[in-house]
Amino acid sequence: METPHPRILLIGMELDKARRDRLEELFDVVLIEESGQAIDLLLQGQYSGVVYEQGKVPSSDRARDLQIRVDDVDEMGGDLLDLDAERISPLNLAQRLHLLEDRTSKGLLQIFGWRHFEVRLLDRETRRLELVISKGITPLPIGHVIHAELEKNGISGLVAATGKSYICRDSQADSTYVDGMEGGRSSLTIPLRLHDRVIGILNVESAEADRFNDEDRLLLELYGRYIAMAVNILDMLIVERYTTNKQLSSNVLSELETPIHQIEEEANEIIREHDEDTGLIKHLSRITESVAAMRARIRSCTSGPQTILGAEDLMHQEVLEPVLEGRRVLVADDEADVRQTICAVLEKRGCEVLVCPNGADAIEEIELAKEQGTNIDLVISDVRMPDRNGYEVFRSTKDFDSTIPVILMTGFGYDPHHSIVRSSQEGLHCFLFKPFQVEQLLEEIYKALIIEAGS
Repeated sequence: METPHPRILLIGMELDKARRDRLEELFDVVLIEESGQAIDLLLQGQYSGVVYEQGKVPSSDRARDLQIRVDDVDEMGGDLLDLDAERISPLNLAQRLHLLEDRTSKGLLQIFGWRHFEVRLLDRETRRLELVISKGITPLPIGHVIHAELEKNGISGLVAATGKSYICRDSQADSTYVDGMEGGRSSLTIPLRLHDRVIGILNVESAEADRFNDEDRLLLELYGRYIAMAVNILDMLIVERYTTNKQLSSNVLSELETPIHQIEEEANEIIREHDEDTGLIKHLSRITESVAAMRARIRSCTSGPQTILGAEDLMHQEVLEPVLEGRRVLVADDEADVRQTICAVLEKRGCEVLVCPNGADAIEEIELAKEQGTNIDLVISDVRMPDRNGYEVFRSTKDFDSTIPVILMTGFGYDPHHSIVRSSQEGLHCFLFKPFQVEQLLEEIYKALIIEAGS
């Protein structure tokens, strides 16, 4: 029985008849126009090798080597997608993204031998490319952003805007290249696609010039499909947790509202019927006050990330504490109730509190303190703010003084800019998932300031 020829894919090439006849003696030749078509064939397993450059006729050994590499991509891609809900649900947001980062790093190292890379996700509303994972590539300075645009946003912006991969063969001769890894001489940047939509980019860099070729590009595009699917699975699980908690909270409030209302009505009716019994009215008044407080606390607990639990009593207790007295604390949150609650609790304990309604104001206060030589002892910031995100506030703080502890807060673990993971890698004291107990916040504040004082 005759052994079938290995299949090869020729992408965007025009071959004369003589050259094609020579190739067909060794291979089952498939001519296609775009690399996207090649990826679809590779995903279907219809491959044995790939040829790109005219004049280079592959050998059977080369075809087998290419097939082994594609098999490796499929295997590592399968590991990336091993993210079933039962296994992932117990992990918090940071742990989930660390898992994705570790698996992506492992795949790039084992398949390609690459160590320096970054993953950016595209914000569909702002068109910003948000950094999610970075290994060996210096993040942009605070305030510098990359948008999915054709010009003035580097290679990453160009790739995200066009949906086409880009090989920078020599960074010193390519004006589109923006400094990434220290000493970087070449890069390969591919779009991360989910179906036909670009959801981000994957950028790999090397200290060697002309390190990447078209074969690397196609294989990385294939691996990028798996990365995009894995990111999407994680995001869906996070959003599911977020929306499920909101629905459960709403259901709790709805179920308890009726019996609470009935207790109030019964107490008020007794008060009307026994308005001359001052002792009884006094007791019933305390009951109605307690019921009102119960309703307020239930609403607080079920209102989601716009609140802090258990703060009512502490906001009215003026107790100066040695660890907090005289400390200068910056609080940034676009939710007025949250920042005002934290401010009130800390001021009652002797802190001087700088309150900022957004990330831009927080960064401005930090930069002003740096210019004036004044101190900031602690920064507490929300992650989700409309202008500057929690990571940018964190990074600005550390650029001012790396010893200043930072506490980040996020609602239900949803972190669209992935600030928690990035800042955790760079010295974040802790993060808190709203709604949290005020005692938990105070405990973390005490620990942060004691550690800072001890160091």
